[in-house]
Amino acid sequence: MKKYDAVIIGAGQSGMPLAKKISAKGLKVALIEKRVIGGTCINDGCSPTKTMVASARVAHLVGRAGDYGVNVKEFSIDQKTIKARKNHIVNTFRGGAIKGLEKAENIDIILGKATIKGSNSIIIVREGQNDLEIKGDKIFINTGSSPFIPEIEGLKGTPYLTSTSIMELEETPRHLIILGGGYIGLEFGQMFNRFGSKITIIDKAPRLVPKEDKDVCEEISKIFAEDEITSHLDTSVTKINFENNQFKVHLEGKSGTKTVEGTHLLVATGRKPNSNDLGLEPLGVNLSKKGHIAVNDIFETSVPNIYALGDVAGSPPFTHMAYNDAHIAFRSIYEGDKDISSKDRLLPYCVFIDPQLARIGINEQEAIKKISHIKLANFS
Repeated sequence: MKKYDAVIIGAGQSGMPLAKKISAKGLKVALIEKRVIGGTCINDGCSPTKTMVASARVAHLVGRAGDYGVNVKEFSIDQKTIKARKNHIVNTFRGGAIKGLEKAENIDIILGKATIKGSNSIIIVREGQNDLEIKGDKIFINTGSSPFIPEIEGLKGTPYLTSTSIMELEETPRHLIILGGGYIGLEFGQMFNRFGSKITIIDKAPRLVPKEDKDVCEEISKIFAEDEITSHLDTSVTKINFENNQFKVHLEGKSGTKTVEGTHLLVATGRKPNSNDLGLEPLGVNLSKKGHIAVNDIFETSVPNIYALGDVAGSPPFTHMAYNDAHIAFRSIYEGDKDISSKDRLLPYCVFIDPQLARIGINEQEAIKKISHIKLANFS
């Protein structure tokens, strides 16, 4: 049985940089990935979505070309070409990530599904090969998250889309209904609106992106309304039907009941941690009510020498935060930094609607709760 100084489960935006950092110390690392190298960011998140956002912006600018004195008689959207461009960029980024890992010494990349059998033992099920058992002095879990699908009557068994599958479309939806007015729903909503789809967004919250300041939410709603994107807020979905290639989404809100019909349905109601099937509970690894692996401020779990990083540990779901998780864990464990911590770190992020939304730190509502005296200022 092969033994490693560190075993990392998941080659995402924490797992890859952490593997390189540990291996650079001359330590032996096993990096296990059951799907594809790169994690959500490269394969299903940042890279592909922002590539498609770029295509949507070009479509938007061409549509407004006359405003700039450029006369364009007509143009059309080629969804297959948009998808092909997206795939090319994803493959390029993924290839670069793989080459970077291969150049690093002391890293064994193992493709397969990992289950932790003891505090330092891992069984890996590999397609077309015998199962492999390895040991690691320390185990790091970076298995990410996946789309959360709510329990709605009639939804199961319908051809609904997720934030992953929608990017595989080869034709533009005539009418795209989006469940969820958060960051994912807004990015895809504006994107496909610019591709030519009619868009309807449904959310049970009283406003779009409710985690943002109220005036920011109001401005986003104004921009989307000007783009003729329909929003049903403070509204619940009670039932979904799919017949004759048409979705019927039954709504209930303050103004009563309503049915919205569309050709496509995107479920963008958040993400769930990929913490199941890892063998954690028999080991005594604590999980939150939502399934996130409970960690301390250096990402150690309730079991010594087992760590969790990124989305699966409930860290803010952004690439740079996952990378920062790896940085903190490495500095603490391998360089003896006693002061480094994830506690009270600032959270910068950007939402790629147009105009883009960016924020760092707490919002206005949180500031009012935490600080007795604050001053507010708006600049435009």
